[in-house]
Amino acid sequence: MDPHFDWIAVGSGASGLANALWAAHRGLKAIVIEKAPVVGGATAYSYGGLWAPNNMLQRAARINDSDEQGLEYLRFLSGGFAEEEKMRMYVKEAAATIEAFAQLGVPFRMIEGLPDHYFPGAPGSLALGRTLEVVPLPKRALPDSAPALLESPYMPGGVSWSDAIKWGGLGNRYSWAPENLEHAASVYAAGQGLVAWLLLKCIEKGVTLLTQSPATRLVLEDGRIAGVEVREGDRAQQIKGDCGIFLGTGGYECNPEFVRAYQSFPNSAPHHPPTQTGDGLVMAGELGAFIRNIPTSLSSMVGYWIPRPGSEPEFHSAGIQELAYPHSIVVNSEGKRFGNEAFFQEFVVKLREFDVVKKHRYANIPFFLLFDSRFRERYPFANIPPERPLPAWIKRAESLAGLAQELGIDAQQLQQTVAKFNDNASAGLDPEFGRGQSLWIRKVGDSKHPINPNLGPLSKAPFYGVELTPTESSSAGLYTDIHGRVMHLRGHAIANLYAGGTVRVRTEYGAGYQAGLTLLGGMTFGRIAVEHALLGNKKPS
Repeated sequence: MDPHFDWIAVGSGASGLANALWAAHRGLKAIVIEKAPVVGGATAYSYGGLWAPNNMLQRAARINDSDEQGLEYLRFLSGGFAEEEKMRMYVKEAAATIEAFAQLGVPFRMIEGLPDHYFPGAPGSLALGRTLEVVPLPKRALPDSAPALLESPYMPGGVSWSDAIKWGGLGNRYSWAPENLEHAASVYAAGQGLVAWLLLKCIEKGVTLLTQSPATRLVLEDGRIAGVEVREGDRAQQIKGDCGIFLGTGGYECNPEFVRAYQSFPNSAPHHPPTQTGDGLVMAGELGAFIRNIPTSLSSMVGYWIPRPGSEPEFHSAGIQELAYPHSIVVNSEGKRFGNEAFFQEFVVKLREFDVVKKHRYANIPFFLLFDSRFRERYPFANIPPERPLPAWIKRAESLAGLAQELGIDAQQLQQTVAKFNDNASAGLDPEFGRGQSLWIRKVGDSKHPINPNLGPLSKAPFYGVELTPTESSSAGLYTDIHGRVMHLRGHAIANLYAGGTVRVRTEYGAGYQAGLTLLGGMTFGRIAVEHALLGNKKPS
């Protein structure tokens, strides 16, 4: 392989692939470098949503929206941690990015019935049309020579977000029609579908794809980043990028040292691919890049560890799956509920409450997910289909008092908590925390449940429970300007170096979280980076 390119994208998630595709479209010789043997990164694990206010699909459907409304919503989300200039840039360029990639042959569609979430009542929010996804891609469309795609443990293969909503929600996945699942098996959808479309278009544009080649350092020559050193097997090779190097290496969720340094929960578990180890922060950081943290980040969830005999345990994120299903609650060790289990952003904030006087630690940790036999009759747990026996690591008892003893919970308080919860849940209500009242939360629950998509009493023995663990997305990242240029600690841009996606601190929306911002933000700033570099290098389009 000739190691000389115009453009290098490090990472094969949405930001890296979109960046390389746009570079190739603009006439640059581009390469994507990926450390794993498969492509997709954290994008492949996701639902694949893309959030674009005032987009072309809305206009075609005659849905009224505006940049100003989108900006108002972003300001609400930001919590004061975003930058006005970057919020404006996102709102201006996100819809343009959707249109640009649609013109390159990537088909998008609206996710029907999905409002702005997780705050459909916020200023500037809209009931539909802003959250998009790709149309599923038939698997046969990718050539045999294409690298394999990473598979998601959270979304059934070939099932889009639209499909899951239409078929009754993820809680009903084991009752979905066999013919629907048979078709789904033949396509790439959701986050994996977005990766597949971008990969296909990269191949068609002649982008070089290099897998199993971790980038280990940036090459600095004459005051500018001139390339990347990669490791192929046991040898190192330098790959040069004359016009620009784009870091789309993802976050650091699987790097315990970085998690302890930057996150709220020092023992936060990873719900991301194991490749997310902060490589971009290491490479750029050693050259003086400004790493900035957003201390109040709502892109956090909860989950639990699944033991795997003979191998490492596997972490399962439950934030918009089990915690959103009826016949379940979450309590702390005192046996008390402390938040809306189905709304993980509100819920995780409650986990950050610190008991200064009595416990001198987080007040609601440890905490536990409890469910009854009605839950097991309807819903999967730990990827085990309904009604199948659960393994011994999941605590089980014939009474709530017995389960409390197994888990180390105050039994008397737990029984009082559940009795109060059951009285209200039987009527589909949660006056204490409002569970099951939000439109979007209902979309991720069980739309076929007779009481409420997110609520049902815990009344049928046996009862089950597991201890939960917080899991966070990276809140720190490389600080960039509005062009995606990585900034130095001393305030100047590091020449020839750009970043996008979760390796970059997301100062366009700050503390809040809206599904689709991260993926489309990575694609948007990846496109902007190429355009900025071309202005300086005057390469032909």
